[in-house]
Amino acid sequence: MGKKISKAIILAAGRGSRLQKILKGEPKPLLKIHKHSLLEILINDLKYLKVNNIVIITGFKSKKIRDKIKNKAKYNFYSNYKNTNNLHTLLHSKKELNQSLLCLFSDVVFDKKILKKLLGAKQDIVLAIDKKSRLTNTMRVKIKNSCISAIGNHIKTKECDGNFIGFAKFSLKGSKIIKKELEKYKNSNFNDYYTYIFNDLAKKKCINYVDVSKLKWKEIDTEDDYIKAKKLYNRILKDNLNEYKKKSL
Repeated sequence: MGKKISKAIILAAGRGSRLQKILKGEPKPLLKIHKHSLLEILINDLKYLKVNNIVIITGFKSKKIRDKIKNKAKYNFYSNYKNTNNLHTLLHSKKELNQSLLCLFSDVVFDKKILKKLLGAKQDIVLAIDKKSRLTNTMRVKIKNSCISAIGNHIKTKECDGNFIGFAKFSLKGSKIIKKELEKYKNSNFNDYYTYIFNDLAKKKCINYVDVSKLKWKEIDTEDDYIKAKKLYNRILKDNLNEYKKKSL
């Protein structure tokens, strides 16, 4: 088991423009799955795993997120969310990269065992990768010598070695490295995901990963994703209930 991690940064500044028909002006992280929002589920799972220092980077409809989550988290408002992607969202909150932590997208339905795998990783920079997926609407990865050698939508689906699911773990050293790399792009790459920095970083350092292909997850970008995610979450709940029953026998 790696060093205990008690902090998580949640990237939740985006608008979710492809889902506005469903969201009706609400922030994407407050999209309801089952009885709770994506953000509530994520925070509850983090707290279950004793990750209690949670920082949400907000942007679009920030007040609605604060009103919903209240004092379960701390907040960092990013005002330029309309004009940039999450590379600059994370760069804006670089002061939070001050210890070992999880860095998480806020639009993913997932089995919390994925978080457990990340928390158990010992390396400095670790991404959660599904090596069995070859999806068109998520960050694709290339793997070489057991390290991620490239990441992004520029990698063709037929040439990729899997998909990044939006969850990562950084040690204190890893957080310092990420912070330094982000600062290189303070005047550029406004439309890129923060994962863009790994393409250069991979040339000088191993970007490690945990394979979560045996665990359930779904990133939500479209209405079709949302329909599938709701069904998937019901299966996750059922799986976890069955596992609990087996352990109780």
